[in-house]
Amino acid sequence: MKQLRIVILLISPLLCFSQNNSEINAKLNDYIEHLIKRQGIPGVSLAIVKDGETIYEKNFGYANIEHQVPISDESIFRVYSLTKPIVSVGVFQLIEEKKIALDDAVSKYITDLPLSWNGIKIAHLLSHSSGLPDMSPISEFKDLTEEQAKNKVFQQGLKFESGEKYDYNQTGFWILQKIIENVTDESLADFILKNQFYSGKNTFFSSDSRDIVRNRVTPYFPFEKGTLMIDHSYLQGSYAHSKNGLNITLDDFISWDKKLNADKFLNKESKKLMWQSFPFTKSNKSFAYGWDKIMVNNYESYGFSGSLCTAYRVFPENNLSIIFLSNGLTKWYNIDNIINHIASLVDGDVLDINNLAFETVLRTTYENEDFSAKYQTIKNNPIFENNNFEAHLNDVGYFWLFGLSNPKKAINVFELNTKEHPKSWNAFDSLAEAYEKNGNADKAKINYLKAINLNPNEEYKSKTSVKIDNLKG
Repeated sequence: MKQLRIVILLISPLLCFSQNNSEINAKLNDYIEHLIKRQGIPGVSLAIVKDGETIYEKNFGYANIEHQVPISDESIFRVYSLTKPIVSVGVFQLIEEKKIALDDAVSKYITDLPLSWNGIKIAHLLSHSSGLPDMSPISEFKDLTEEQAKNKVFQQGLKFESGEKYDYNQTGFWILQKIIENVTDESLADFILKNQFYSGKNTFFSSDSRDIVRNRVTPYFPFEKGTLMIDHSYLQGSYAHSKNGLNITLDDFISWDKKLNADKFLNKESKKLMWQSFPFTKSNKSFAYGWDKIMVNNYESYGFSGSLCTAYRVFPENNLSIIFLSNGLTKWYNIDNIINHIASLVDGDVLDINNLAFETVLRTTYENEDFSAKYQTIKNNPIFENNNFEAHLNDVGYFWLFGLSNPKKAINVFELNTKEHPKSWNAFDSLAEAYEKNGNADKAKINYLKAINLNPNEEYKSKTSVKIDNLKG
């Protein structure tokens, strides 16, 4: 009954959305505590700003696991790539002052670029559509000086014609940093801090997690060993500041958000331009100038995330902002979906029913070994009418298979999906893949054959037959 009450807690308030702050707090506390356990997150600071007021602000978990130091109001987080929208605001401040323009070629401000780069515009840098070679991965650049990093990318050609498509790029923000510094005759850090964080007490730039900084949280990631470990990632020097250098407390971020939404940094026209979709010539990607543009239940939202562990999102029509800061994770998760779900717990207008269904099924499988009966309760709830539960179960199964690295649990979810949808070749294909990953070649073959029998596509049959032949056992 306890687990069923949790599912009802997630669903019932959204059927008739009338909440006070205590109800919102209870739902947010419950969800974040669950998320921390599910994904192995060391610590979280979360804030919700609604109609210009902070309606929720709370710290969870540890800033340092070894010494059991809890997250506090003084905790300082590296926000990693979440730095980029703050840099974008700085760029638009210069645009508003008519010191630069979106359509300006970067060669107007930087004279030693390769000739093939001269047609790239500031708009291309902000929209990640420049086609530039990338100052990535970090492992290849972390020990390079700025001059060495520059020489490394200068020797490479453009990947595609500027403006064609979105291609996440670190080099573009390094060039934006050089433009800002050349135009203002200030370091990027000084310019951003002076013009956006003038009252911030614990905001600074550092792209090196090895620096000893009082109250800065310890970062923890599984990327090198596959298990949680201290991860002191770094890039040499200040040239990486525009890409990932901002460090900030939750309170300072809240203050920044309120100023942004009160048009203290930019006037309404400049902010509207900043959040305008970039017109990619060969892609339908929805992206603004330095900001992700995400539609949630037909409402526009803008934001960004950093290193899978920090995120910011603003819903202008709803006067709602979400700030999520953490210091790592043990298991991968989609942070945009997490922000969508948090938003729905606060404001029913931005409820994404599909995302709620996915989160509810995922949580039920996480908290119950035998979850089939509870799944039926979820599926039959009127709020989820016409939802594609075949897709939800498949997504949850893959979340267990790859995100939470538990093939046995994934098998249980996929088996339920084949029982619920016995004519779905995709359900059997997914189950076969889970058996294969779990080392059970015989059951993988059986389910791949079932998928072949249900899928008339000859190309699929051919590819899957090869996969079966390659299975050992």
